[in-house]
Amino acid sequence: MSSLLISTYSAKSYFSSQLYLKNVDNANSLALMMSQLDKDLVSLELLISATFDTGHYQRIELQNPAGEVIVKREFTGDFDTATPDWFHHIYHLNVAPGVSQVNDGWSQFGTLFLESHSQYTEQALWQSAVRLFFSFLVVAIVACIASTYFLAKILRPLDDVVHQASALGNKRFIKSKVPNTYEFARLVSSMNKLSTRFSRIIKEDNMRLEEFRFKSQHDELTGLANREYFLATLEAQLKQSEDHAHGALFLFTVVNLDQISERLGRVEMVNFLREFTKTLILFLEENEDRFSENHIARISHTDFTVLFTDIDDLQFLSERILQQHKELLAGYSNVDLAIPHSCTYIESADTRFSLLKRVDNLLQVAASEQSTQAKCANNRNKNELFDNADSWHEAIVKALDDNDLDVMLYPVYSFNGKLLHNQLTLSLLLNGELYRWGYYHHWAKRLKLLARLDWGLIKYLVQVIDEREDLKLISVELSEQTLLDDSALAAILTYLLAFPDLAKHICFDIKESIAVAELAVFRDFCGQVNSMGAKVALKRVGPAFTKLENLQELGLEMIKVDSIYGHNICCSQDNQTFLRGVCAMAHSIGIKVIAEGVNNPDDLVKLQTLGFDGVVSQPLDEGMTEKNEYKL
Repeated sequence: MSSLLISTYSAKSYFSSQLYLKNVDNANSLALMMSQLDKDLVSLELLISATFDTGHYQRIELQNPAGEVIVKREFTGDFDTATPDWFHHIYHLNVAPGVSQVNDGWSQFGTLFLESHSQYTEQALWQSAVRLFFSFLVVAIVACIASTYFLAKILRPLDDVVHQASALGNKRFIKSKVPNTYEFARLVSSMNKLSTRFSRIIKEDNMRLEEFRFKSQHDELTGLANREYFLATLEAQLKQSEDHAHGALFLFTVVNLDQISERLGRVEMVNFLREFTKTLILFLEENEDRFSENHIARISHTDFTVLFTDIDDLQFLSERILQQHKELLAGYSNVDLAIPHSCTYIESADTRFSLLKRVDNLLQVAASEQSTQAKCANNRNKNELFDNADSWHEAIVKALDDNDLDVMLYPVYSFNGKLLHNQLTLSLLLNGELYRWGYYHHWAKRLKLLARLDWGLIKYLVQVIDEREDLKLISVELSEQTLLDDSALAAILTYLLAFPDLAKHICFDIKESIAVAELAVFRDFCGQVNSMGAKVALKRVGPAFTKLENLQELGLEMIKVDSIYGHNICCSQDNQTFLRGVCAMAHSIGIKVIAEGVNNPDDLVKLQTLGFDGVVSQPLDEGMTEKNEYKL
């Protein structure tokens, strides 16, 4: 438009000047011809009329020296032109007429005025403007198409910049490739420096925390967990066993351990303890398919213990470890050593005192003869709903197919009383009774039904989320089977896309052990979930937290610290130091820190001073009856 206006006004000025020169030239030429003619009125009028009729003139007028009109011809008709009125109004040509003197011999006869018709010029100017407009329009369209292509190519790195900025807003301190565009390169380089700085700080903090945690929670000689850490773990296990117990405890003692030091030296005693530790670890690795988790610890100079979860064949494991210990002692025949052990199933009503007393009494019986033997308590739970795996499989699948589901809510509150979300666990209707998650979980895991349970919970939430206000802010734990099952995970993510209201209000809890073991899968999961507006939290956070690489890139909403660390925190200076470091590191990248399984008011006050943001409370519905302690 600027080019069009400039060109048109330039053409108007050019046409005006050329039209004026034409007026002057034609006036001089006509005046010269009239000066050579006889000055009779008829001849003059014929000449002027002939000139007017053959040219494009607005006016030809001859005046005497007194200013009186001798001959005058003027165009008075309408000029047929396509020029719009607005264009005529804006670009009207005001051209001065040509003026020349007509002589009669040596005296002045009169003055001739000649004015060309400007409408022809205005029409030519209009046609030129139209041609220029469409020419410039074509050029502009081609230029826009070309510039759009090149601009898109130039701005392509901007997508990475926007992605990185969005990630920073979501507490994910990622790095992007530095583009070639100078301005973008400066911006991306600065943002990468920020991410690198956070990454370096977090790695250094992780190293310090891991070093301190290991020293404070492990035996220096064997590298096993120490007594304090094991007792806290046992308390947490017993708390989880209130719904239904599926764990076991082994207690080992090394009889006459000091004889090695007396006869062979302290170095040999240390070597023996380390060999004994390797034997226990190898035993656990070879039989890992017979339990879900294990916790091994050295609780005194000669005593060792192993805590199992989800274990069925206690006698089998006892015989296996007993055989390995006999093979180990064969290399120390010159010393009167023995490694007796005792083992017992964990019962729902067990306390730490009653459980340790029972297993210790059994160990005293086993060690009385100072030989490598075992004593096992025959106290396996007899109150199972079903007798075999097929019955459990059928019952769980039937509950899912019939939608016989309900959820139990564990509110997560901040220390100022604000509800952060409700942590959900799924309850199933089995044999006409509603049972908590802890009652059937180990069977579902063994039967590989956890992915179906997670999928069933998501479908249930979609059905009831509009009807229940208490499900507007929720967290749901996803199992390892779900994360590693592409079809199950795709189904859940598809539901999030289809139901954005659910995505905005849901937080997925993933166990720390799963996140560390399957870090690549977990990282992809975090990226997909965050892009849909949902959140991700780490659950049962503890010893492996410092092993999470590039924590700042995951975009976690919160971490839920295992009750092992929060239990009796007032009495553990080492745990206080560790948790204070965890809170500082998490808060530096915008992650909330929540305590699990802590009910003691003194512990809660101490956790708040350490930097915790909230706590997982007891379930809202504690409708357990004395008749059936597992029923909701």
